[in-house]
Amino acid sequence: MNGTIVARVRRVLHGHSDRTLLHAVDDAGLDYKIEVPSDAVRDLAPGQELVLTLTWTLQPAVPSTPPARPTALPSTVDEEFMALMARRRGASPASAGQPPTPITGSPSSATEELARRLGIPLARTTS
Repeated sequence: MNGTIVARVRRVLHGHSDRTLLHAVDDAGLDYKIEVPSDAVRDLAPGQELVLTLTWTLQPAVPSTPPARPTALPSTVDEEFMALMARRRGASPASAGQPPTPITGSPSSATEELARRLGIPLARTTS
């Protein structure tokens, strides 16, 4: 596939970078915006009537390099995530599969509520 586009330039936008935006519109009303090096359009006079001519060709893409390493299968990633989420905060990976350690002492009602919500059993002490 290939083609040629002829479009009337509507705007030439110079910025603070080394690129300039050319905005053109063809007779069918289609917009074309391309960035060009500012040095290439430095000598344009303001208000000058310009036409942008684009010649294009579409070709199959050729991969530049093969992937460095294969990506993990979604099931592997899911398993690793679930293992990570099963760990208590600050726990080492070795203690990931162990049940939560019971909270001892005389808990306040706020501590009991937090432990209940986190699924940590309370070890009741008797006096």
